[in-house]
Amino acid sequence: MGLLDEVNAQLDKTVRKPMTVTKKQESNPSVPEADELGYSEGKLVSATYLYTDMLNSSGLAAAADKEAAAQTFRAFLNVSTKIIRYLDGHIRSFDGDRVMGIFTGPNKEDRAVKSAMHIKWAVNTIVTPVLHKEIPALKEVGWTLRQTSGIATGETLLARAGFRGSNDMISIGAAPNLAAKLSDVRGDGTEAGYVTRIGKGTYGNLSESHKLSKGTSMWQGTYSLSMGGKSYEYYRSSYHWTFS
Repeated sequence: MGLLDEVNAQLDKTVRKPMTVTKKQESNPSVPEADELGYSEGKLVSATYLYTDMLNSSGLAAAADKEAAAQTFRAFLNVSTKIIRYLDGHIRSFDGDRVMGIFTGPNKEDRAVKSAMHIKWAVNTIVTPVLHKEIPALKEVGWTLRQTSGIATGETLLARAGFRGSNDMISIGAAPNLAAKLSDVRGDGTEAGYVTRIGKGTYGNLSESHKLSKGTSMWQGTYSLSMGGKSYEYYRSSYHWTFS
């Protein structure tokens, strides 16, 4: 089969064949894997997306050799993944120094927020001391692992992209895009501690235990972020959540 035939075959799978879309039950916390969907199939889900980014990864490359940088990346991504999965989140994408988790089912907003605050605490209290001990060059040049998280909730279409043996799950909707944008927001100076940002819809669905700490609000807002010609309101927090 020539290249033109191959291209047309892909268009047959993705464009010329009508797409069949089904809706996932709200009570079902599962998220399909890419290879569980056909190329002309989609799944509508009500989901909360969490994006967690490592900050200053370019500075890491300058501060450490390639092996040490790889160890640092793996530590951040692996610890973040463990936390997300522990709270029944589903990992469907890695993008360099960023991990994406999808939460569905009951209490999805609570679990996403708790994951983000767990990650903040783990990075500051557990991971960074180990990195500075095992890779002294990082501490010597003043490089410290930091991260930000963005969270948003909404109806999203999941679809399969790629080809056999090399598939990926794509998410179409405002929620994944807003979560990614919120994780890109940076704060300097006294603002640097605010590393968790959530969309207004996510905040509205949080339980009181995830809004308040000892009677005090953990969140500030609302703030505004522009995306795709629209304005989205969000909240921010400097709180962490410990675990044992």
